[in-house]
Amino acid sequence: MKARHMLKVFLAFLVTIVLLAGCTSVAMVNVPTDSPAEPADRFELVRQAAAEYLEQDIPEAISPEVLYQEYVQAKNPQCVLVDIRANEDFVANNIRGSINIPYAQTMDLPKLENLPKEKTLVVIDYNGHWAAQTAASWNMLGFKAIPLKYGLQSWTEDPLPLGYDLFPTEPLNYPLVTTESSFSEYGLPELMMTESKAESVLRIYTKAYLDRNYKGYIEAPDLYEEMQNNFSELYLVDVRKKEHYKSGHLKGAINIPLSQLAETEMLKKLPQDKKIVLIGYDGMEASQGARILVTLGYNAVALKYGLAYWNSNQDLTAVEAIHSLVQDYFELTPLNYTQPSSGPAGCG
Repeated sequence: MKARHMLKVFLAFLVTIVLLAGCTSVAMVNVPTDSPAEPADRFELVRQAAAEYLEQDIPEAISPEVLYQEYVQAKNPQCVLVDIRANEDFVANNIRGSINIPYAQTMDLPKLENLPKEKTLVVIDYNGHWAAQTAASWNMLGFKAIPLKYGLQSWTEDPLPLGYDLFPTEPLNYPLVTTESSFSEYGLPELMMTESKAESVLRIYTKAYLDRNYKGYIEAPDLYEEMQNNFSELYLVDVRKKEHYKSGHLKGAINIPLSQLAETEMLKKLPQDKKIVLIGYDGMEASQGARILVTLGYNAVALKYGLAYWNSNQDLTAVEAIHSLVQDYFELTPLNYTQPSSGPAGCG
């Protein structure tokens, strides 16, 4: 009896549902859904932001001498010193007045929202390369950022706070050639995501790169060894000016000046299935170019210290050898103040 009663109740329920469906079909069709938008290729958004940044007259790096004069002596209120080293290294020793945003957090939205776009951000790290990469990303987001050339290795002789190797004292004198290499044509990467604003796409893709914990640069001895043993996996790109490339460059390298790196026709000359090594004067400009390329979906690194470390012949490299680039050293101080919890500390 109980089973027969339950069957009657169920049949009555089905009839009710059918009747309601017949009377309210329009309302049921119009029930909103939360289905996500279809992913679209956002490559052009990032490319345009990179091209606009490279067209600007922003210096590729600031020397320790200029930073000392403009900050320590002049106390320029229009700059903010941002140290992106690990917090424990920053606390141990820093340039007085700096704030700390660890490298892995440099694309976190709360950190970015506290950085002023109307001031110059001087980015400080261990050897300059992460600072140059960070400056590139911040500049594409509309900030005005510039790395300290060679980081704290150019600011102090004390190895304790650096966390990395000591600054080179002599170049390596690896060979250069004058034979120019030809270009090939490749397809462009795709950046598939639902975000439609360039700022969001840039931040998300760059944050994903940071989360993978890649260095973004290659040591000169390591590159030299790879060129001997595994050259087919490499794609060398010299980002110096055309006339300097012609004077001398790494064997097999093509030439795309940094200012043209984000042009569509130039990007079509880059493969997606090889490690792209960018080679510049001192490594700072190449590191900025490498960050642009990885954000666009390429596998790219910069030659650490550039041709200034690779070869000492200035007639071939168009840059002073690395041992001549640091003129003086300046002091660091322990963290002797309470870092602000929000908002940047200025240079004043």
